[in-house]
Amino acid sequence: MYTTTEDARSDLFLSGAVYVIGPAVIQILRDLLRLDAIPGMSVALGILLPFVTTALVPILLMRYRGESLGQYGYGAGLPPNFGVGLLLASPVIVASLLGALLAGDMLAGVGVGEVIRTGGSFGALLGLIIRLISWLGLGFLAVYATVKARDAFRSDYRTVRDETLWLGRILAGVAAVAVSIALLLIAPGQEGGLGLIRLLLLPLGVAGSVALLLRTLRGPSATSRATMLTPVVLLALGPFQFSFSGTALALGVWYAVLYAGIGLVIAALQESRRSAVACLGLALAIALLTSL
Repeated sequence: MYTTTEDARSDLFLSGAVYVIGPAVIQILRDLLRLDAIPGMSVALGILLPFVTTALVPILLMRYRGESLGQYGYGAGLPPNFGVGLLLASPVIVASLLGALLAGDMLAGVGVGEVIRTGGSFGALLGLIIRLISWLGLGFLAVYATVKARDAFRSDYRTVRDETLWLGRILAGVAAVAVSIALLLIAPGQEGGLGLIRLLLLPLGVAGSVALLLRTLRGPSATSRATMLTPVVLLALGPFQFSFSGTALALGVWYAVLYAGIGLVIAALQESRRSAVACLGLALAIALLTSL
C-alpha cells in the first residue's frame, strides 16, 4: 500500500479532526435540533457516536482509496498476536482490579462490572456496548493513524524499541507531574468521582503495559519518530479538556497521558508486528476488564 505524502496527510488530519472536535460539533447539533427529545434517539446516538467519531471516517477513506483491511494488518497472525494484545492489557487490568479492591468495590474495576452488579439491566448493557464500540473504534483509529503516518511524514528511521523508550520516558514524566499536582489540589473526599487510589494505580498499570511491550518486541523493527508519535498525540487529544481550574486541568492531563500510553503500545505493536490483531485484543481487554 502506498499513497502520496499529501494524500496521507489529508486522510490523517481529517480522521484526527473528526475524533478531536467531532464530539463537540455533534453535541452542538444535538442541542440546536433537540434530538434527544425524540424517543429512542439518545440510545441510538449513544451507540452510533463512538463509531462515527473514531472508525467511520477511516473506513470511508479506505474505501475511497481502494485500500483493504489486510493492508492495515487485520487478519495477520490471529492466534499469537491476539494473545499478545490480551497479555499487554494485563497490567492495566491488575491495576484496575487492585484499585477497586482497595476501594471496597471489586466490580467497579472492570468494564463488565455494572452488568454483573445489575444482573444484565438494559442501562448496564447499553453502557457496556458503548464502551466496547468506543475502545474498539479507538484502537482502529490508532492503527489507521500509525499506518498513515508512515507515508504522511518523512523522517530518519529508528528502532521501535528506542522510540518506545523515548516516548515512554516523556509520558512517565508528564504523568508524575499531573499526579503530584492532583494529589496536592484534591482534598480528601473531594475527588470528583476519581478515587485517589485509582489516580495512582492506573498510570502504573499503563507503564506496566509499556514495560511488558518492550519485552515482547521482536527484532530491530524500523520506524520513525513521527510514525510512533502520531497515535500517541492523537489519543491524548481526545480526552483532554482545557480548564482554568487547576484540579480539572491536572486530571485532564492525567487522562490524556493514560490514553497516550495506550496509543504508544498500539503504535509499537503495529510497527513491530505489522498486525492489527494484537491491537484488537488490547482494546477488547481494556473495554471489558478495566476501568480506564
